[in-house]
Amino acid sequence: MTIKTFTVNPFAMNCYVYWDENTKEGVIIDPGAYEDFEKNEILNYINSNGIIIRLILLTHGHIDHIMGNKWAKDTFNVPVLMNREDMPLIERAMDQAAMFGVSFPKPPPPDKFIDENDTVKFSNTEFKLLHTPGHSPGSICFVDENEKVIFCGDTVFRGSIGRTDLWLGDIDVLLNSIHSKILVYPDDYIIYPGHMDETTIGEEKMYNPFLNGEFDKYV
Repeated sequence: MTIKTFTVNPFAMNCYVYWDENTKEGVIIDPGAYEDFEKNEILNYINSNGIIIRLILLTHGHIDHIMGNKWAKDTFNVPVLMNREDMPLIERAMDQAAMFGVSFPKPPPPDKFIDENDTVKFSNTEFKLLHTPGHSPGSICFVDENEKVIFCGDTVFRGSIGRTDLWLGDIDVLLNSIHSKILVYPDDYIIYPGHMDETTIGEEKMYNPFLNGEFDKYV
């Protein structure tokens, strides 16, 4: 499997194209492309590698992750999947945009709602789904246990965790999600977050102050 990261939009969000080199089938995770050159870069990569996009997957509904939803849906004409709990964010996407002083096309509604009882399959790949609320109510992580990778959206970052001061965020819920759903995986699993560089479970257990107990000394 190949992972291609595109850092896009004013929020420096990581959009991922995850694809199988053998079958050429793949998915787009969080199509947050904002500028035309960002959309063209993603499309050129997909076309030049002959990738067949099968699904558009959303880790959650904050605007930086959904800015390119209409473009992606119109371009690839494949289902958009997300968790139902983040529908209020999709429905109020234009309010979110106004709050941050940006504008983008209204995102289409998801084609299918997914939760932990579901699996997402494409090509020879199967994602296990983790519902990890806290940053948003419907945050979902996509785990490929065969490849030992986790696409976690804004749940956890290298040395940090997702914001909880946004609408519907909750730090206690987020920390519980991380400890009970993500950190149970082996240390060599690679985490691909919604912002900044990838990391590993082991690194975050050891060095992340929100997860190793250091933060608790100051609260």
